[in-house]
Amino acid sequence: MTPPTLPTPPSARSLWRSTAAALALALAVLFTIVLPAEYGVDPTGIGRVLGLTQMGEIKVRLAREAAADAAADAAAFDAATTPDSTR
Repeated sequence: MTPPTLPTPPSARSLWRSTAAALALALAVLFTIVLPAEYGVDPTGIGRVLGLTQMGEIKVRLAREAAADAAADAAAFDAATTPDSTR
């Protein structure tokens, strides 16, 4: 009985090609989907066509409003807990 043969590993050129293809795909997804949907930034214009830019702009606006509300709440809390020096 002969031992089973192991598959040959991919060549360095094949690995580099696969890595470059994966990087290109990741960058394409970043610029066409992630940036428009998450941050409202649309460098390619595809996000506007897909409706992702509007979603990202709403998300950014809501985040700014939440930060402003949190700052106002913190200021109100500080004013309520700080002893009044005019008494």
